[in-house]
Amino acid sequence: MSDPVLTLHFRNEETLRGLERAAEALGVSKDELAEAAIERELAAVGADLEGRLSGILDRLKSYSPDSLDRDIRDFARAEVELEDPLRARLVESPDAYGIGALFGHAVERG
Repeated sequence: MSDPVLTLHFRNEETLRGLERAAEALGVSKDELAEAAIERELAAVGADLEGRLSGILDRLKSYSPDSLDRDIRDFARAEVELEDPLRARLVESPDAYGIGALFGHAVERG
């Protein structure tokens, strides 16, 4: 069975030149050096991701029905007591190019 193949396209030609120079200096092929570098990068990214996911899991485990009830009460209270800074409002504006018609029919006012 043959080894899996990946063709890399370098956007930065200097990166490829650096890979070639480093591989030659180390006495390894470009493929070997690139694979080793990718393995190290994936290990670092994986460790970071694992840590973040563990933190999320810990927070989810600490969540309880009491937390849900408290959050529902807090949300309801905020809806009544706090003004919504992003409250939508209707703005009358001429539709000179007919763009509004592209998104549906006009709303009837009753």
